[in-house]
Amino acid sequence: MNPTFFHFVLSLPDHVNYEIIRLKNEAKRVIGDYPGMLSKPHITINNYPKQNTYIHDHGFSMFERRLSLLPAIVFEIDGFDCFNESNGYNKTIYARLKMADHNKYWLKLLWDIVGKSSDTPHITIARGITPEQFNILWPNFQKRELNIKFVSSRFTILKNQARSGSQMYREFEFKGSADSLTDVYRDYLMRAKKSYSAVSQQISLF
Repeated sequence: MNPTFFHFVLSLPDHVNYEIIRLKNEAKRVIGDYPGMLSKPHITINNYPKQNTYIHDHGFSMFERRLSLLPAIVFEIDGFDCFNESNGYNKTIYARLKMADHNKYWLKLLWDIVGKSSDTPHITIARGITPEQFNILWPNFQKRELNIKFVSSRFTILKNQARSGSQMYREFEFKGSADSLTDVYRDYLMRAKKSYSAVSQQISLF
């Protein structure tokens, strides 16, 4: 049996896919071929290591109810950023997501369900490029403005196998109420405030 790698992502609407693919093609024209230039745009949430498929089937099904309680969420692309800018390793350029408080809390709830692999959710433009490619490409994106709001309404599991590549394995829709998330977020802030007050009182005793 071929080892399987599972990729947890947030799917993007068509107008965002179109813009990111356009930028990926622009990057190819500037620096030539690079890893991931043909991959479908997405927001990476988590990656599962190589395991046999049957280990995950039941666990993935258990995601459905909890994911369905989350509402669809509005994200905003706010320019560009990069990973590993100041060292000699391969680098990644990505479309940056503006993280409002409600986005951070929504992601916390999502990560509690499916885990996470990055503290910086992003949409990759060019990943794994060499320092030389980065030095050529980054000036094209560093100060460029890009502002796009979009709704993320689906959580997708991709299955990657060596022989067949990446294929959609499961997909779940966010069906919860935005009002319910607001209530939950308000309760979360109240609990955090009470916890902070309690800690502050304890500190003041010393």
